[in-house]
Amino acid sequence: MIRNILINLLVAIFAVSSNLSADGLLRSNEEAYPEDFLRHRLTKIDVHIRGQFAETTVYQEFVNEWYQSTDAVYAFPLAPDARATNFFYWRNDTCFKAILKVKEQAVNPGTGEGGVAALVNEYIGRNGIKVALQDIAPNSIQRTQLNFVSRCDYFQDKMAYTFPLDTQDFLKYPIDLLDVTIHLHANAAITSAELVSHPGEWRIVKQERDYIRLEMKKSKTYLTRNLKFEYIVPNDALDLDFYSVANDSVPGHFVLTVKPDETIDETNVLNKRLIFLLDVSSHMYGDKLDLSKQAVAWCLDLLQPDDYFNIVTFSYSVNSWKTVPVQATALNIQNAKNYLKGASTEWGSDMESALIHCLQQFQDDLLCNSILAFASGFTPLDPRIVESFNQFKAGIFTIGLGDDVDRAKLETVSLLNYGFTTYFDEGDNLYNGIIRVFTQINRPVLKDTRMEFGRSDLHDLFPIKVPTIYQGSRFFMTGRYNASGQSVLSIAGYAVDGVQSLDFNLDFSDSPDSNKFAESFWAKEKIDALEREIAIYGEDETLKQELIRVSLAYNIRCKYTAYVADYSPEHTDVDDSPALALVPQSYIIGNYPNPFNPSTTIQFFLAADAAKIHGKFIRIYNILGQLVAVIDISHLGPGLHSRQFHAFDFAGRQLGSGTYLCQLVVGEIVSTVRMSLVR
Repeated sequence: MIRNILINLLVAIFAVSSNLSADGLLRSNEEAYPEDFLRHRLTKIDVHIRGQFAETTVYQEFVNEWYQSTDAVYAFPLAPDARATNFFYWRNDTCFKAILKVKEQAVNPGTGEGGVAALVNEYIGRNGIKVALQDIAPNSIQRTQLNFVSRCDYFQDKMAYTFPLDTQDFLKYPIDLLDVTIHLHANAAITSAELVSHPGEWRIVKQERDYIRLEMKKSKTYLTRNLKFEYIVPNDALDLDFYSVANDSVPGHFVLTVKPDETIDETNVLNKRLIFLLDVSSHMYGDKLDLSKQAVAWCLDLLQPDDYFNIVTFSYSVNSWKTVPVQATALNIQNAKNYLKGASTEWGSDMESALIHCLQQFQDDLLCNSILAFASGFTPLDPRIVESFNQFKAGIFTIGLGDDVDRAKLETVSLLNYGFTTYFDEGDNLYNGIIRVFTQINRPVLKDTRMEFGRSDLHDLFPIKVPTIYQGSRFFMTGRYNASGQSVLSIAGYAVDGVQSLDFNLDFSDSPDSNKFAESFWAKEKIDALEREIAIYGEDETLKQELIRVSLAYNIRCKYTAYVADYSPEHTDVDDSPALALVPQSYIIGNYPNPFNPSTTIQFFLAADAAKIHGKFIRIYNILGQLVAVIDISHLGPGLHSRQFHAFDFAGRQLGSGTYLCQLVVGEIVSTVRMSLVR
């Protein structure tokens, strides 16, 4: 009963407006435009998930139903851990690629006037994108395509991908078509995959041991639910996913995920020493503090008898329930709850001193040391100073409630101290969320973890610190390498039975085509790190220029850059003047997986004028230039398409391992990519 009251209270506190997570919107610049937005006609979502890494393409169509032309601003909300990598737009039958320039994002029409404009600005969030589009003709269709990368969420052996599809706060009518395709590529057997947000409305069109293609097509449908896809790839031993991509002119990129064993029993779980740190400054006044206190109480009930714990509060001063952590007996837990009840807000905020005070309570590393901090982050705080006091590699896990938090400080403190940050926004179920966070750090299985790569040319690694490995929590890393080739990765640390070490063979690829998403994920982490550095320590010109350089080099927007729609046909240097990257009217996007065995999916785009052309084919050549296969696509109309290639030649014989050229031919237009078949 009490729990339900608190959960409802959380919803009431944060839900000043209802959940504004939404699909892309197109808002006219004209005050006289008869509706809030151009009519949303179609959304096509194509997702490629490899392990924990997702690449999303969202193609949309909007209709200008007005009798006049209009300029408009496209707006799309991106989650804090996502980054846009490309934006395309159409005028008539010509597709253009937006350029990334050093400038502010487009201003949303009506900004500062309240009403719908204010709501749109709110739902876009700090990481969303806005692009100004020009001269959309009367009764015409404005087409857009956004590409972005994100990491899937993981908890208790289950991965989840979410797409912001709930537009009921803005759109009160059904769109003509919602078309969703999800490609799941795994490095082990997939035991479960489902679109949990839309039960009974999807189907699996292809299923293999380590690959699933899921589709959902709905006509005349209301967008009232966010898209949520969940899948399970069981893991019964410490393992990892590794992806790498090379480039002819710059060092290679890699991403990896360390995956703990999900079958460990209690006898192999390390005991822990946990300090709950509670911000009682004026930033936490009222319900935020009450909810934080209740969250700590929930966690106290989950402690194991051999665990040790303490409670520390801070405002202008630091106060500790006990001088040192005490054992998690029933009596101590009850006394701690009584202490919590008396905590109240005070003026001032000294989180830095509070964190140092907590770290000084860890006098050894015999147990797994952690700090679970409920705080706003609005405090004089230098994360590097805190890091210097972390003698015993304690994990600092920060929790922020609502939007009014200093994300840069909370995230940097955690990343420099072997932890992670969790946020709870409006409408979130606090009880379930807190229990989830605690579960992720409740079962340490390998502490003082070290990762030793058998090579010296790795650099620009993110994050820098390797955390304790917990059952139920995965660890992500990305970096650069100079030379391709095989290498060994050793992961070692202290387990219940002593030192444990495991070796993994890694193949740092020399291919510029496969796993290109690794480049975007590395750039995303680099941009995130630079933006946090500037937010905490100020706008240093060197940092600013480095941030801009990475943003432009990888075509990923940062705080100083924006996607610009330039309709002129000239190609000029981005650094010198506005430029346009004109996309071929029909072009081949690529194939996945690549390398592949035994089959791969070829994705391509056909422009509007392709409908008039009968000679449309996909041709496959071997490395000697010999034609080995042809796929007839002459019956296909304009739009995004995909076709499978099963690696058989004209005579039905299996093709051998090697590099093949995949060529899209549409009349006189030819577009080619390389594919690698590995038997």
